[in-house]
Amino acid sequence: MRKRTKEEISYNMSRIKNKDTSIEVSLRKALYHRGYRYYKNYSKLPGHPDIVLKGYKTAIFCDGDFFHGYNLRKTKEQLRNCKPYWKEKIEKNRRRDLETNEKLVALGYKVLRFWEHEIKEDLKRVLREIDLVCLEKDKK
Repeated sequence: MRKRTKEEISYNMSRIKNKDTSIEVSLRKALYHRGYRYYKNYSKLPGHPDIVLKGYKTAIFCDGDFFHGYNLRKTKEQLRNCKPYWKEKIEKNRRRDLETNEKLVALGYKVLRFWEHEIKEDLKRVLREIDLVCLEKDKK
């Protein structure tokens, strides 16, 4: 395998989306079909949650397995270039995620985080978990 230039790597990285990813879109469509109405990439809350169900005070994040460090051992095996950079980047993302969770909870929000593979492999389970949180709010 030939080594890619910095320009090629930069171009590839610029193509990676941080909004309206396939997992976000599939989850939003499923929520909409279940009757939920939501805000997407809600900038008025810390961390700009991917999906916010304001009536239920619930913030939902769809975390990519690689960038949020789902399986660090596998991620480390995938790294070929700039290993120290990526290790620090992923750790920084994880720390920021925890801080964001704390801020949202302090504001009275329930925070749900789903991994990319969970949404892709078992969307029904993800939806059941969201339903449980929202039904709990309805009972109060």
